[in-house]
Amino acid sequence: MPPNERKRLLDQLPPERRQRLEEQLERYRNLPPEEREKLREQLERFRNLPPEQQQAARDLFRRFLALPEDRRRVVREEFNHLRNLPPEERAARLESEQVRSLYDEKERQILREYIQLLPQEE
Repeated sequence: MPPNERKRLLDQLPPERRQRLEEQLERYRNLPPEEREKLREQLERFRNLPPEQQQAARDLFRRFLALPEDRRRVVREEFNHLRNLPPEERAARLESEQVRSLYDEKERQILREYIQLLPQEE
């Protein structure tokens, strides 16, 4: 987005929202190029989801953000682990004794819904 258009859009936001967005943009600009590319790909995959799956992803993200920070960190690590597993191993991982002992039911439900959003062919 051209800088003048970005400024025009930012000027329309309430001050707190504008500040948060500017901070996010600055963090994005400071990422290494490969991380920015990864985020662009994730956004493209999200945009290609049907509207109901986009809404499910938004709801899931809100529930994830409602977790305490220390638990979000642990659940995020599990997201990364699940993402790297072959699709056929993801559900088995979630049913494992290790996962049951590490995560409460609410966290396991978030993880189950997360794997449903992942691509099934890899």
